[in-house]
Amino acid sequence: MHVTSRVIVVTGGAEGIGRALVERFHKEGAKAIVVADRNAAGAEAVAKSVGGLALACDVGNEADIQKVVSEAESRAGPIDLFCSNAGIGDFGGEPNDAASSPNEQWQRGWQVNVMAHVYAARACLP
Repeated sequence: MHVTSRVIVVTGGAEGIGRALVERFHKEGAKAIVVADRNAAGAEAVAKSVGGLALACDVGNEADIQKVVSEAESRAGPIDLFCSNAGIGDFGGEPNDAASSPNEQWQRGWQVNVMAHVYAARACLP
């Protein structure tokens, strides 16, 4: 996909792969980049480095995703690419023993790693 002159949202954009995506989209000429992350300070730093917009967001919360989409569209225009990058892998418990992870951590993983994509589709597609 060519991203030149596109409006792009990247969740989990404060560090790691998300930050790399933001930097690459900026390098390729994106019109606007929205950096969404639970780490508000990190999102702000990355957004500032590319002239983008930072928004605090817990992708496991549907209202937060709706807020990001609404704010992005009102400030930058229609979203061309919603890069649902945020994810978690640490579910607590003992190393190499998924069965030892508490149910609350499994639920959090489900919200962030699965439902966040459903929430994004609901917010972006209409």
